[in-house]
Amino acid sequence: MAKTILITGGAGFVGHHCAEHILRNTDWNIIILDSLNYAGDLQRIVEIEKDQDGGNDIINVKKSNSDRIKFIWHDLRAPISPTVHKLLENLDYCIHFASESHVDRSLQDSIPFVTSNVVGTANLLEYLKHCQMQCKTLIFSTDEVFGAAPEGVAFKEEDQLKPSNPYAAAKAGEEMIAYSFAHAFNLPISIVRSTNIIGERQHTEKFLPKVIKSILNDEKVIFHGGGTKDLSSRCWIHARNVADGLLFLLDKAGTKEYYNISGEEKTILEVADWVCEVIKGRKLNQVEYEFLDYYSARPGHDKRYALSGEKMKKLGWTPPIDLERSLKKTVTWTLANRQWLQF
Repeated sequence: MAKTILITGGAGFVGHHCAEHILRNTDWNIIILDSLNYAGDLQRIVEIEKDQDGGNDIINVKKSNSDRIKFIWHDLRAPISPTVHKLLENLDYCIHFASESHVDRSLQDSIPFVTSNVVGTANLLEYLKHCQMQCKTLIFSTDEVFGAAPEGVAFKEEDQLKPSNPYAAAKAGEEMIAYSFAHAFNLPISIVRSTNIIGERQHTEKFLPKVIKSILNDEKVIFHGGGTKDLSSRCWIHARNVADGLLFLLDKAGTKEYYNISGEEKTILEVADWVCEVIKGRKLNQVEYEFLDYYSARPGHDKRYALSGEKMKKLGWTPPIDLERSLKKTVTWTLANRQWLQF
């Protein structure tokens, strides 16, 4: 009998890529639970149900089938009701993506981040505790819970958390409430952190679609930094690589464990140059970008994030597709599907 997985936030960017990957690589049934806030879009689900390629170059084992996806509207800031419970069926797995996830918005107003990321997670876990104790659950978090990484440092799973903005702090709170449920109630819960994620159908508030739009419109690309020698650096990874790592962990993860899914480190200028090469056949010229001081633009800005991927590597997993190939395919796909730049 086919297994059933619940994906919270499955109409969001990373969540829908995970749903697509599971459709194509398993025979599982998928339940997507989403509140459809500004970052959620059912069109993402429509497109993966149509079995469009979406830039996918991870090997497909199973063909997608829309009969295997069920959508439930629910805002996890409220407890799961008896009506929603009846729709959820018996769950084998859960991947919890549903959260607020934008640093700048959290600096403007932290409350939605606390209610969504901490209270929302607690409501999900209360439901699992009472109704679905057997459900193996992955809580999806971020490298930002560690704060800025010094040069040469890649944070390991058990390093100290030092979140430096309200979004990161809310994700750290989400991690803590999840760990407490795993410990207190012996629930099969693990926590997975990822580095910066790129991919198709990403909201235009994020860096990569912003850069694509600026270059297409012949507008200056804005970088946080003081110059080419003083730029933000991130470890970048495609959403389907992340989905592949999560599917791997649904089989391999222990209980009360932490796992890092890490990408390849590049500065924001290096990433933008790759984008420009796809669109214009060359790197950016100096007149095509300008710099914005880190701290006046974003209080508490972290110049560098980095995670160690050694634990996952020792378990037998590495990202299937390299960053340059992933990024260039994402840009090419976006150029052919420009409606996703119109948020």
